[in-house]
Amino acid sequence: MAGVQTLELEIQVNMTAERFFKTFKKKEGNFTDKTEAVSVHRDDPTSNSSIQIWNFIVDGNMEQIKEKIEVDEENKSVSFLALEGDVLKQYKSYKITLDVVAKDDQVCIAKWTWEYEKLNDDVPPPTRYTAFVADYTRDLETRLLFES
Repeated sequence: MAGVQTLELEIQVNMTAERFFKTFKKKEGNFTDKTEAVSVHRDDPTSNSSIQIWNFIVDGNMEQIKEKIEVDEENKSVSFLALEGDVLKQYKSYKITLDVVAKDDQVCIAKWTWEYEKLNDDVPPPTRYTAFVADYTRDLETRLLFES
């Protein structure tokens, strides 16, 4: 097997980097019609990390993931490390990092990076999850723009 592999996805978001990042900094409430529920578990509310359980729909199927989320406010970066859940049925390790980068004073780029290790060579790259995250990013952008 090839060890840890990566995938990248960049999406332009029509709002400031600070505003888009703020929704992830809160660590909760980032719902769209593709996320059914989320629960947040934190040992220390002042911490920049949390454990979250997400129920979400991918390819018409409900899946769940328990992940450790770490927020780097200085670099506008958030990492999501899978601890349990459906994704680990195919991947030995699975981590997504979001970097929110200002393009100008009204637009940012959501740069998503996957680091994953397949359980075996027959497992495909996690493109079904990249498609979900692309839709999720656009849906979240629409909701945030509607709320303004």
